[in-house]
Amino acid sequence: MLLRNLYNETAIALDEGVEAVNRGNRCNEARKALRDALSDWSASELKKETGRHYDPYWQGLQTETQVTFARLLKDLNDDEIAIDLHLDEGRDATRACFALQDHPGIFSRLAGALALVGANVVDARTYTSKDGYATPVFWIQDGDGNPFEASRLDRLKKTIMKTLRGEVKTTEALKSRDKIKKRERAFRVPTTITFDNEGSEIYTIIEVDTRDRPGLLFDLTRTMANSNVYIASAVIATYGEQVVDSFYVKDMFGLKFHSQSKQRTLEKRLRDAITSGAERAQE
Repeated sequence: MLLRNLYNETAIALDEGVEAVNRGNRCNEARKALRDALSDWSASELKKETGRHYDPYWQGLQTETQVTFARLLKDLNDDEIAIDLHLDEGRDATRACFALQDHPGIFSRLAGALALVGANVVDARTYTSKDGYATPVFWIQDGDGNPFEASRLDRLKKTIMKTLRGEVKTTEALKSRDKIKKRERAFRVPTTITFDNEGSEIYTIIEVDTRDRPGLLFDLTRTMANSNVYIASAVIATYGEQVVDSFYVKDMFGLKFHSQSKQRTLEKRLRDAITSGAERAQE
């Protein structure tokens, strides 16, 4: 998928010039594509939807996914959770879109719910709208590395909803489920955690490069939530046994993590979560 995106943007740059792929143009083109795809919507409905999202949302998602979110958000009540599960053949995965009121720790709860149903997250994005809605999307596969069969989607959706309502304690339930397969235990990937305050004007970018395993994303995001770290956006990428997770974050006061001591403390907590989770998965 990354190579496909690189190819497409390079082709546009060669045909139309580099200016054609700058951020402003990409956002405007994305909004136009959404308006075209929702031609049956009224002008006021389109204005509301195209105006509620920040630039990273328009730059990071394909029109098809933005259309799904638009329909999930339309007439959504504050206490509702809207879910759409759909086969994404281009990624050989099931795409899971969620729309709900944003609140601290929501991305972690979703990651935990997916881990609990045996879903392996191979890619993910999460965004928060200007009017306070979270729009996370995960691309997931089953334990054999395949998209979930259509016959399993309804049960999968019900189990996720049950977990999000708090009817299941994710941490306890995961202890017996997040095991690494025996044939994969020989893989060794060193852990690298970096803090970047230059890559974004308003967020600190935390990049975690480590060994992939079931429940890893839940462990990382739960640690951040417990450390009062607000995740505004995340990009999850899996490369075989290796995963590179990038989180765009602020502290509880809405500021970047400039303090070296705060960075070291958070890094230690993340490393401890990775280590303890890896030991649990090997048992």
